[in-house]
Amino acid sequence: MLKICSFCREEKDGNEFFKNKREKDGRQRICKLCSKEYGKKYNKIYYENNKAQLILYKKQYYIKNRDYSLERDKKYGIEHKEHKKEYDKEYTLKNKEKIKNYNKSFALYNIYAHQISYAEEVRKDSKDEKLLQVKCIYCDNWFNPTINSIQNRIKTLNGKRGGGSRLYCSEECKQLCSIYKRSKYPKGQKPSPISRDMQNQWAEMVKERDGYKCVKCGETDGLIAHHREGILWNPLESADIDMGITLCKRCEKEVHSSEGCSYYDMRCV
Repeated sequence: MLKICSFCREEKDGNEFFKNKREKDGRQRICKLCSKEYGKKYNKIYYENNKAQLILYKKQYYIKNRDYSLERDKKYGIEHKEHKKEYDKEYTLKNKEKIKNYNKSFALYNIYAHQISYAEEVRKDSKDEKLLQVKCIYCDNWFNPTINSIQNRIKTLNGKRGGGSRLYCSEECKQLCSIYKRSKYPKGQKPSPISRDMQNQWAEMVKERDGYKCVKCGETDGLIAHHREGILWNPLESADIDMGITLCKRCEKEVHSSEGCSYYDMRCV
């Protein structure tokens, strides 16, 4: 069956038209190619005419369904890991300069403000309301962050990236900040050198003193010499056997789950 497209006026095979039960011949009047082109053009015009409403709708949807959106994106990333990796690699190679220039440009308020406002103070730039401004974590001055820095901060807040990715107005503030690149130790402090052999000897002495059994439940397998306080808080006294007790793995886990004794609390920060 041949049919003339009402848009391009070309005669084409019936299979070149989408199905439509309302038409007598069961096919649309516009061919597939013209239909796709018209759809792209219409969508572009519709987006330009309703840009503000669409951005507001996306913002409201993200706020209401944030957990669902993050879970959906995470699931998709796991299921299509290899395909996504290959696509990202190919796209990066083709658009290297474009990505570099884009990441250096300033972040837009309508795109990123709702994604980060729960963790950072945000506002519109008074000179250009399209741009996003945030407060520097060190000096509290308002500044325009780049797209790259905002995206890294969002990834960190969503648990997709390690570190802090905190926002600084300048390189000077970044270097002066005491927590920049310091997840465990403040600037000027380093972990005390503790010999592994010394700690092994200490652990053996603690277990021997406690009769090679857990002091809480009496278990004799999988024993651990547990420090009563963080080893890095007082490295000199940590070598004293009175600072340790013998626990099994299960009991040590229970101890570290109690308030004030978690692995995080025992860090030297």
